[in-house]
Amino acid sequence: MSAKLETQTNDDIPLLNPIEMLLMLLAFAGGALAAAVLLPAWLPGLSASLLGDAPKAYWYLARAAGVVAYMLLWLSMVLGMVVSNKMARLWNGGPTAIELHQFVTWLAIAFSVFHALILLGDKYISATLVQVLTPFAYSDYEPFWVGMGQIGFYVCVLIAASFYFRKQIGYRAWRALHYGSFVLYLVLTLHGIFAGTDTAAPGMMLLYLGSALIVYFLLLVHILNAIRTPRVTSHGVAKVTPTTVTRRG
Repeated sequence: MSAKLETQTNDDIPLLNPIEMLLMLLAFAGGALAAAVLLPAWLPGLSASLLGDAPKAYWYLARAAGVVAYMLLWLSMVLGMVVSNKMARLWNGGPTAIELHQFVTWLAIAFSVFHALILLGDKYISATLVQVLTPFAYSDYEPFWVGMGQIGFYVCVLIAASFYFRKQIGYRAWRALHYGSFVLYLVLTLHGIFAGTDTAAPGMMLLYLGSALIVYFLLLVHILNAIRTPRVTSHGVAKVTPTTVTRRG
């Protein structure tokens, strides 16, 4: 990471409007609740004609939203690594990549909200709102991996929200929290594999393994670049590895 980009990441990260982010999340949550709860109650005839005696539409919507959320999270991870190295210069500068990274992260969270709440309409699952929101509260289907997905969601919200509190928690803690997103991504990948009913399909397994391979390959490249590249401190002294020469600005 260049000194200029790192300084910008610490102090001048462009932030998306939190009100807009909240409204987007509320829109997704409201849409999911309307589809799962209000539609069958207000329009039972329409609901029955669309869904039949054994409705699976809610489950299909949940799975589709979950896959979209996972791919958006993958894109967020890739963008995060683009932001933290020289590849950001290929974009319209670092700020553009950072804002896109933030937006995609919140969009992934929004689809995750829909992924969870739409299950309230599935009569086979018969999950309550408390079970959907509380980790490990639902015990009828893959309780461990469903619970891990629920925990992963809350951790993802915490990491995304930390953009707005980075000065309060300090840059070092903020950066460490973001490095934890690689563990989060692994947890959510396993959640998708073991809790997803379509994992047996070769295409889905290829999606999970291929996307994870790309993320952790880029992480390895990022680590190797960080080891090889001197980091400039506020005093103008470059911290280098034993194989490089110390330079003073």
